[in-house]
Amino acid sequence: MNTSLNLTQEQLQKISINQIQSLSILSLSAESLRDLLQKESEENPFMEYTPSSTSYMTSDGASSFLNFIAAPEQHNIKQFILEQVNPEHFTKPQWALFSYLASHVDSQGYLTITEKSLQKKLPLPAGLFSQCIKILQGLEPAGLGASSLKECLTLQLKRKRKLTPLLEELLENHLDNITSQKLSSIYQTMKYSKAQLVKAIKLIKSLNPTPLEHYIENASTYIIPDVIINTTDKNYEITLNDSWISSYSISDYYIRMMQTTTDEATKDYFKKKYIRCRLLFYNIERRRQTLYALTDAIWHHQQAYFQKKGPLEPMTLADIAKKVGVHPSTISRSIKNKYLQTPHMTISFKQLFQRPFPKTGQKISKEDLKQKLHQIISTENTQHPYSDAQLTEILSQYYGRPLSRRLIQKYRTLLHIANSYERRY
Repeated sequence: MNTSLNLTQEQLQKISINQIQSLSILSLSAESLRDLLQKESEENPFMEYTPSSTSYMTSDGASSFLNFIAAPEQHNIKQFILEQVNPEHFTKPQWALFSYLASHVDSQGYLTITEKSLQKKLPLPAGLFSQCIKILQGLEPAGLGASSLKECLTLQLKRKRKLTPLLEELLENHLDNITSQKLSSIYQTMKYSKAQLVKAIKLIKSLNPTPLEHYIENASTYIIPDVIINTTDKNYEITLNDSWISSYSISDYYIRMMQTTTDEATKDYFKKKYIRCRLLFYNIERRRQTLYALTDAIWHHQQAYFQKKGPLEPMTLADIAKKVGVHPSTISRSIKNKYLQTPHMTISFKQLFQRPFPKTGQKISKEDLKQKLHQIISTENTQHPYSDAQLTEILSQYYGRPLSRRLIQKYRTLLHIANSYERRY
């Protein structure tokens, strides 16, 4: 990207040391990262969002990622609005402002910013605000983008083509009386028949004062895989579940404004927001590279387990950190709250890390021991079930190293398997 700032990667690294720590990009899940970008796009004019038709895989490999995000929360309202329009039908200034307005629509559907307040922050070309407001208020649901209850109801009546002088007068002068059920004063003061007024008031009451509140249904909570591995007979493919990131970019329109403005305060504001935006994208790319590299290392370490050809192998943060070439703390942050989807399972990254037992004899993982214990008990003679002492002897011989009876009892309990007496009777 060509800009007058000419920030190099080296400069970005130096500037961002503290910000990397504060943002904790590495530790964010795909969904949390999406929330962060959405929030940033609402607050940073340089962060531009363009709806994409990209499909986002879920743990069942079928549905759209967006369908599995709880919907009427604030961070999804902007997407809901922007996905109703075609960016190609906008000029760049229109799209920049329209996106900004979309981020300032609350959960009920009301616009929370005015032209006057916006003019104090950004210089706007004449007529641009009214153009964008007209487009916004023409979207679904009717009443969206209103700045007041009166305007919200008026927009709905206009959409229905039922706005009459009587209804206009009621909304203008008697809305408080209608909402508070003080109808007698309306009947006494207005020069219309009671029948006309009752009908008009009934129509107003049928309108939705909070158009967005129930428009988008709440969704249940689902596991969203952060990384997806697809396999063939000989090859495998790692895909990061973050293709929606491409919907976000740095606004060329605001870059030009930053370069051309002569107001020093405005230039300083733009410069800070621009640098923040660049740093965010830089750190996201670092996150992607690290997550891809550690997934590749984990795949090779646990390949037999992923392909259902063997147990989960012992694996520590240090093991993977060494293969990736980073500190174990980096791996710890990278796997936090993240899930991996394979052809056979969706599992948290954390579950894949199993510390081995003391290095005497064959290395075994806790998961492997539990699986073997369950296998032995499931095939035992139910008339003569194994005691914990017998199980200890069998497993010690199998692994070629001494195991304690207390250890076997612990893992039997963790598997919710009764003792030998209870299993027999």
